[in-house]
Amino acid sequence: METKTLTLAKGAHKYIFRYCAGAEDRIVDEIMRLAESRESNLDWLDAATLGFQVAQLAAREDNKFLLPAS
Repeated sequence: METKTLTLAKGAHKYIFRYCAGAEDRIVDEIMRLAESRESNLDWLDAATLGFQVAQLAAREDNKFLLPAS
């Protein structure tokens, strides 16, 4: 199974998220947890951006298996 990677550099911090296909809900939940945390400098805009990237990667993965219409 292919590992997907998301990165976000924010100030002096660099966030790296790695996950496998099928774990999109879990990674988005973790990103949201970080956005809620006072100990993290991730905000809701960062979480929305990363969540959108997760959705885009999942859509690309799904489209790999679609056959062109004849």
